[in-house]
Amino acid sequence: MARLRAIHVFDLDGVLVDSSHRYRNLSNGAIDLDYWLANRTAEKIAQDKLLPLAKKYRRDVVADHIYTVICTARQDLPEDVDFILSRLGAPDKLIMRRVGDNTPDGKLKRRELSRLFNLKQFSHLPRFFWDDNPKNLAACFDLFTRVFHIQSKQGA
Repeated sequence: MARLRAIHVFDLDGVLVDSSHRYRNLSNGAIDLDYWLANRTAEKIAQDKLLPLAKKYRRDVVADHIYTVICTARQDLPEDVDFILSRLGAPDKLIMRRVGDNTPDGKLKRRELSRLFNLKQFSHLPRFFWDDNPKNLAACFDLFTRVFHIQSKQGA
């Protein structure tokens, strides 16, 4: 195995996957969580489309020198995990929201990524983060060498 040279962290919705057909905002701009949860059936998830950055993600997954992470606020449910594994490929680490955890997205991502980055083998590596939500990028900015804001229909 090649020596790791970088960690690449990708958000899922709006970055790797277009799930906008299952997404809408409330009048105050917040995600309509009830609508999102009602539209998380396997049939609707199967209609999600891969976005252009998914090609880079797939290249990174097979590169021995890159540790790939998907860090999403989606709940850890079998239909979502199945979609990720079958359509994108397995990352080295999959970080998802535990069922019942209502922690705000940015705080959730920061907490989980900090745990990972505190491991000795990852502490010295350059880290790169792709997300469509400016609040998530701001919450995690200082954990990364570089962050990339991806424009999407779903970013808050």
